[in-house]
Parts: sequence; structure tokens; C-alpha cells
Amino acid sequence: MRIDRLNLMRFGKFTDRMIDFGTLVGGQPDIHLIYGPNEAGKSTLLAAFLDLLFGIEVRTRYNFIHDNRTMRIGATLALNAGVHDLMRVKSQQNSLLNGAGQPVSDSVLRGDLGSIDRESYRAMFSLDDDSLESGGEDIIASRGDVGRLLYAASAGVTDLSQSIAAVRETADRFYRPGTRAHELYGLKQQLAALKTERDSIDVLATEYARLRAERKLLRSRYDTALNNRSAILSRQAEIQRLLAAQPRLAALHRLRAQLAPLADLPAVPPQWQTDLPGLRDDEVQLATKLTINAVDTANLTTVLKSITINQTALDAGGAIAALSELRARHITAAADIPLRKTELETADLRIRQILNRIGCADTAEPDDLIIAAGPQSPFRIGSSTCQPS
Repeated sequence: MRIDRLNLMRFGKFTDRMIDFGTLVGGQPDIHLIYGPNEAGKSTLLAAFLDLLFGIEVRTRYNFIHDNRTMRIGATLALNAGVHDLMRVKSQQNSLLNGAGQPVSDSVLRGDLGSIDRESYRAMFSLDDDSLESGGEDIIASRGDVGRLLYAASAGVTDLSQSIAAVRETADRFYRPGTRAHELYGLKQQLAALKTERDSIDVLATEYARLRAERKLLRSRYDTALNNRSAILSRQAEIQRLLAAQPRLAALHRLRAQLAPLADLPAVPPQWQTDLPGLRDDEVQLATKLTINAVDTANLTTVLKSITINQTALDAGGAIAALSELRARHITAAADIPLRKTELETADLRIRQILNRIGCADTAEPDDLIIAAGPQSPFRIGSSTCQPS
């Protein structure tokens, strides 16, 4: 097992902190030294790795910032089965997740850890100053977990003493003379109980045939009872529906009694059902307008009653109306005079142009332009003589 990357997502005082150990380079040393002052988090880092491998402890002391539900530890591990992105959460079940956040079995790690547990792993691979100092004394005395492990390794008989002790414990658990607290005694008791049970249920062939026939008959009766039960339940449900409909049935009878006197009335056109909501809305709107108009009428009546009539001004009403009409005519005339002046000037200009064309530009009186009866040469127009040009 190799740690490629350790991610302290939410653990202890760390939040989204990651240590990348890089990739393994062949032929190069693969030892990483992590150092820092006291309280920098080295012990927290070691505890996080142990929790990643074996699960976050039930009574963890690293939830003082992130509560149990949000604690997260992630890592990229190079295992015998390949490189895996794993994440550990605090949960009684399915606490190990893959990179996609889906639960995976702890057997992914057990393939590299073997049968070693947390405490053995801590004693063998998580040494600190205190454990090294106490372990030195254990080595000399060949006692303690660390002492026994190192002594057995130096003697070339690793796990021999533990194996012997395990075999002895297994043997004592199976059989120990002079006591009944062993598995063999319990197995004998179970064997005797099974023999008694066998004797109690052992029957003759004729009795066995009778019991089979009885079982067949009872099975047929049981099936019949099941069918009857289904029919009864169906009928019961139908009765419940009828009982639930009783109040509505009484209401239906009342409505029919109320509609009976109206039986001779013509049928309502289907369109009325569509128009009825709109008519109701119109009724509400008209009622509202009627209320508003009644309030306005009352207010105007009050105002009208408060008005004092001036008889002199009332008698002069006709003259005031005439003056108003004259004023309107005056305004219209004042606006029309410039237009009329312009039309007059235009007409005078056209007349002068015509007089110039006929050679009578100096004629001032219109009567002088009247042509006398009878042919004359040159033409005589009125009392003046106009020479055509």
C-alpha cells in the first residue's frame, strides 16, 4: 500500500487540506518526512489516516469543528488491486465510499492490510516518542505488543507465541477437563436434545399416511377458507361504500324533493351553464357600481342642498349665455380675419393681372369695365377706352 494523496476534507481543525506525496519513481527513495511545530496537526494527520483505514472511532475527539455528520477523510491509495480514490465518513454502515461517493466494501483495504487491526497497526506503524521509549523497555523484557513483535522478529519466529496461545485458547474453549464451560459439552447437550426431538416426532408409516391425508384435507379447507375470506372482504368493502354513501343519498333525496315542483319548467339551454359564471361576475360588478353611484348621488345631493341660489345671476343667465356665444363668434372671426385678408389680397392680385392683360390697368371703377351694346372699334368699355395690348 502506498499513499499517493491524503485529503483532510473535514477532520479535526483541518478543512479542505490536502497533502500530495507525488507518484512513485522507480529506483528513487520513496520516503516522505512531515515535520512542523507543536500543535501543527501531525498527530491529527496520523489519526486521520488510521480512521481512513479502519473507520472513524465511535467516540472520536476530532469532531470539535466538524460534527459527526460532516466529517470526511479522503485519499488516493496505490493498492495491490490498483489505484483507488477512497473517502471515509462517520457512519455505522457503508462508511467507506469511492471517488463517485458510492459505498464500497472494506475488503478493498483488507486485501493489503490482511488480518491486522487498528491497535496492531498503530503499534507497528504509528510509533511516536512515547511508544518508542516504552517499546524499548518492552523489547528488553520481551513484553508488551511492541516488545513481543520485535523479539519474535529478531528470533525468526514471528507470531509463533501468538499462534501457540491462540491454539491453546481454541482447545480450551472446545474442551477443558473438569468443567462444563466448553463447546464439546454444549454440543453433547444439543445432540441429546435433537435425539429427544426425533423420538417425539417419529411416527409409524400408517400414521404418516393418515397425517398426509389429513394435511391434504386441511389444505383444501384452508384454500376454501381463503376464498371465502376474500369474498367476505370484498362484500365488506362494498357495504362500507354503501354506508359511506348514506349521507349523500339523503342529501340527494332532499335535492330531488326541492326540484320536484320545478319538473314542468322548460329545460335550461346548455348555453346558460356556460354564461352563468359571467353573469354572476357581471352581477357583482353592477352591484358594486350601483353602490358607488348611490354614494355619489347622496354626496351630490348634499352638495346641491348646500348651494345658495343667486337670483340676480340666475336672471342674467340668458345674457351670459348670449355673451358666451358672441365671444365664441368673436374668437372665430378674429382667427378668420387674417385668412380672409389673404384671400382678398389674392383676389386683388388676380384682378390686376387680368386688367394688365386686357390693357386696363388704370381702371379704378368696376362699372367702367362694362362693355356697351353694339360693335365698336376700338372697344369701349364703360366711359373709358381700353386699348387691347
